[in-house]
Amino acid sequence: MGKAKRKAQPCYPQIVKEHGLQEQWNSRRYEVVQEQDEESPKRTVERLRRKNFVGELFNRKIITEEQFNYANQYALLCEKALGATQDLYAKVSLMSVNRNQWEPTYSQHEAYEKLFVIWDGMGKFNIKILNMVTLGDMNAKQIGIAISQNRNHILGMIKAVFDSLEHIFNKL
Repeated sequence: MGKAKRKAQPCYPQIVKEHGLQEQWNSRRYEVVQEQDEESPKRTVERLRRKNFVGELFNRKIITEEQFNYANQYALLCEKALGATQDLYAKVSLMSVNRNQWEPTYSQHEAYEKLFVIWDGMGKFNIKILNMVTLGDMNAKQIGIAISQNRNHILGMIKAVFDSLEHIFNKL
């Protein structure tokens, strides 16, 4: 009689084991990235990054590294602006807290100021596409279904949206 074969155990990167993200790693939602450390630029560190469509566009060289960073900054601005409201398009109300009305913090106010500049510079249609890509993590096929356009046409529009986003961020 032969020995029973042992099932191969999956090999996880150390950072995945440390944070207990084996299931998410198996579903291919994360990737390990080697980046420079902000505190000491001579050192490189491993980081876990969630895979998204913007990252895929960057990996395919459809958008530049600057545009990729600006897309992440836009997503962070939207998160800052959300604050307690959980509504990106909430009306900024400066009523007092005593009346149980929402009042924005200073960082939310700054984020909204920048978002208003971006929204004014890009237009409604481009903002809709930018929100679908950065916040909704929708790919070109899903965007094409949402606005009923051809996939190749959508990729061109996405490229144009990121070009205008880069132009606006350079002005800020």
